[in-house]
Amino acid sequence: MSGRVLIIQMAKLGDFIQSTPLLANARRHFPGAEIVLAGEQPAVLEAAALSPLVDEVLALSETGPPPAGPFEAVFTLNSHPRALALADGLRAKRRYGPRLEGGQTRFTPAQNFIMALMRTGRRDLGRFNLVDVWTSLCPGARPEALLWPGSGASPALNEAVGLKIGLQLGSKNHLRRWPVEHFADLAGQLAGEEPVTPILLGSEPEKALGARFEKLFPGPALNLMGRTSLEELAAALAGLDLLVTADTGTMHLAAAVGTPVLALFFGPAFGPETGPYGADHLIYQAQAGCAPCRENAECRRRQCREMPLPAIAAQAARLRLGRAEDLPPLPSGHRIWRTARDGFGQSLLALGRPELTGREALALIAAEAGRPLLRPGEAAEPARVMAALAGFEAGRSISIDGSILQSLAAALPGPEYDGAAFLAAADSLAANLGFKIAPT
Repeated sequence: MSGRVLIIQMAKLGDFIQSTPLLANARRHFPGAEIVLAGEQPAVLEAAALSPLVDEVLALSETGPPPAGPFEAVFTLNSHPRALALADGLRAKRRYGPRLEGGQTRFTPAQNFIMALMRTGRRDLGRFNLVDVWTSLCPGARPEALLWPGSGASPALNEAVGLKIGLQLGSKNHLRRWPVEHFADLAGQLAGEEPVTPILLGSEPEKALGARFEKLFPGPALNLMGRTSLEELAAALAGLDLLVTADTGTMHLAAAVGTPVLALFFGPAFGPETGPYGADHLIYQAQAGCAPCRENAECRRRQCREMPLPAIAAQAARLRLGRAEDLPPLPSGHRIWRTARDGFGQSLLALGRPELTGREALALIAAEAGRPLLRPGEAAEPARVMAALAGFEAGRSISIDGSILQSLAAALPGPEYDGAAFLAAADSLAANLGFKIAPT
C-alpha cells in the first residue's frame, strides 16, 4: 500500500507523545504509506520532526492552507472545532475519530462510551488510559510502548551526586501545580536518608519556582529550569533515577524515555485517564470529594493541591527506588496505583491495601466489559479484573450500581457491540467474581 495517512493532533507535547502508539499502529496497518502529522503547537511540531514514526510534519494555522490530499486515512484525535472542520474538508478513503455531520459533532461509539463514563459525578469510574483510547482508533490495534528517539547522556547531570531525583515544579494549569514547599519537603525527607541531588525541571516562565525551592531545600540542587531544549530535556530525563511531577508533558516524555515516574494527580487531573503510560510507574491520586473537577474550574481552594502529602509521596518514592518493599495502609482520600501492561494496554494495581468498594468494583467491571467496544474481537476476561482486585482489602459483600451500567449501555448504539452485549459481559464478570448487581 502506498499513499499518505494524516494524523491531526492539535493538542500539546504530552498529547503527541501519548499518540505515538497510534502512529506505530497506523504505520503497521497501512504499510508503505507516508505518515503525516498535522499540528499547531511548536513543541508538537518539533517532537514530530524528531520522531521516526512521522514522515512529514505540517504546521497548521487559522489562516494557512489545509493539508493537500487525497489521503488513505485521516485520524482526528481532538474534538476541537477547527480540527473537525479541517478533517471534514479533506479527501480521504477512511476516517477515524470524531467527525462533523450536518454541522454536529459525531463521536465514535467507543468515544460515546468513554464520555458517558466521564459525566459529572461519574468520572472517577474511568479506567481507560488516553493512549489506549487513541490507539484503538486504528483497525487491528495492539498495545505499543510510547516512543521517543534515543537520547544520549546528558552532561548537565555530571555534577549530580547520589540519587538523581527530577522535580518538575511547574504546570500550565495552577490547579495541577503541587506547592513548591511540598516538593522541598519530599526532597528533604529523601536527602535525609542518603545522598540525593534534586534536578529542577521546568520552563523559563517557571524559574521563580526553582528559586523558591532552592531557598527552602537545605542542600545543593541542580537547577535546569529554562536551560534545556526539548532534546536536552529528554536526555536529562533519561539519566534520572526518578521523576516526581504532576500531570505534565514532562511526565509523558519521561515515561517515553524509560524513566520511572511518581506522578501526582489532583484537581482536574485523573491518573487512570492520563497517567504515565508503561509498566512500573506510580500514580498518587488525591481523592477530594469534588475531584476530579473540570479543567477550567474556578476553584480558589487549595484542598486538592495540598492533599498529596509529602510524607506519603516520600513513601511511594522509596518504594519505586527499591528502598522499601511495600506501602503501609493509606488514609482515606489517598490512592496509589502501580501501572502495568496487559494484552490490551495499561492496567492499574492498587497499593496500600485500600478497601474494595462497590464503586471500585463497578469501575473495573465497566472497563473490562467496555474493552471489546474499543477493540472489536477483544474479549472481556475475569482474570484481568481478578489481577486488579488483588491489591484491595476485601471482607464484605460487594454490590454494584446497576443503574450506572444501564446508563452506559444506553450510550452504545451497536451494531457490532451494543448495550445488550455490554450488559451481558458485565453480568458475566460480576457473576464470575461473586459481585451482586443491584437492580435498577
